[in-house]
Amino acid sequence: MKSLALALAVVLLGATSRAEPYAVESRLPALELPDQHGALRKLEPSLRAVVYSRDMNAGQIVKDAIAKAGPDVFDRNNSVYVVDLAGMSAFVRRWFAMPGLRRKPYRILVDDDGTKTSDFPVTAGKPTVLVLEDLRVARIESPANADALLAILEPAAR
Repeated sequence: MKSLALALAVVLLGATSRAEPYAVESRLPALELPDQHGALRKLEPSLRAVVYSRDMNAGQIVKDAIAKAGPDVFDRNNSVYVVDLAGMSAFVRRWFAMPGLRRKPYRILVDDDGTKTSDFPVTAGKPTVLVLEDLRVARIESPANADALLAILEPAAR
């Protein structure tokens, strides 16, 4: 009985200790994520924006923006694109998602289990853009289409 109570307390404590999603004025830790080829990249203080997607509709908006602006849109605007693949089965990630990502001519940072991006705010069907100043969140946007995403990204380097 005591062990059941202890286990329940640990579960409840773990559930309540989860951090809130990043908000304006939050400071991002210097996360380190692999790209689609396995090379690690650390989020540096000079980074101006993080574009994040967790679902296919959000990813499509990002793909449409890249098709319009070119594969260097993130590098040109001192930004990164981060995808969370935690919602996919290991089979789908390994045999379909990762090979597809490796064919992309631009860098994509990958969180394959969702642990490093669990505090990123999400709007279903839309990418999240964290506009940063020295890894401090200055603005959070959820663009509904490619043009809105590009309007956020392009001035990010100015």
